Amino acid sequence: MQKARSYPLYLALPAFLLFMLFFVLPNIAGLFMSFTDWSAFYPLNPMFNGLENFKDLFESSVFKKSIFNTVYFSVVTTAAKIVLGFLFAILLHNQLRLKTFYRTLVFAPVVINPIVIAVIFKALYEDVNGPINAGLRFIGLDVLAMPWLSDPRIAMLSVSAMDIWMGVGVTMIVFLAGLQSVPEEFYEAATIDGAGAWQKFMRVTLPLTSYALMINTMLSLINGTKVFAQVYGLTNGGPADATQVYGTFIFKSFGAGLFGYSAAAGLLFTIVISAISFLLLRLFKRMEVEY
Repeated sequence: MQKARSYPLYLALPAFLLFMLFFVLPNIAGLFMSFTDWSAFYPLNPMFNGLENFKDLFESSVFKKSIFNTVYFSVVTTAAKIVLGFLFAILLHNQLRLKTFYRTLVFAPVVINPIVIAVIFKALYEDVNGPINAGLRFIGLDVLAMPWLSDPRIAMLSVSAMDIWMGVGVTMIVFLAGLQSVPEEFYEAATIDGAGAWQKFMRVTLPLTSYALMINTMLSLINGTKVFAQVYGLTNGGPADATQVYGTFIFKSFGAGLFGYSAAAGLLFTIVISAISFLLLRLFKRMEVEY
């Protein structure tokens, strides 16, 4: 009897040790190091410096820029993914020829490595010979040909566009699942009552797919705040920190040997992500009660 109870725990022990070794202990060490001046210049003698790292962070213009860019990226990509994902889901939910092929086509970018996609888009965005600018010039729209990645005014929007193309497939699939769960009887009843297409959408489709909307919003916002590979592969935070986001800021700080400083930035990042997740869950719980 005792063996039967201890057997599952014995199997879980290797996974537990790996979890402790590669997740719990590094996080505890990072928490401690965020309050020290540990760096590559003094690697063996880190000294406690209190809140000095956090003070330096909030005095850094690059850090503030990375926060702004992260928020901008999260809001823009989330809004676009929600709208386009809902539109694609409605179109592909209907009786459409080759709809399975189109669903696969929209979802395909999701399974491709972000760095690979960044390399492809870097070639597409190239100023002189890139296919986008070359195509615009070929059809006589030279005025729309732009330095997509080298102009600080539009570089962040260009990165956002790539991420939208990458991630819209996920929101589409979630919305499709929501649409397929709506009973046809609801639409039939609305038709009998004389409801038009817009009234059906507002009174039937939108309320009954609210769970899918909540899930997509939460996932897109959280993934937006954690953006790294897209920016790193496409612009590496340039030009002139115009696309610097929180993830690349931490990466560059650590690469510069400022270990305590980057640990402090990582701690703030963890707190922000946790707070966003908590607030979204509370908001969705309240919406769930209302519905």
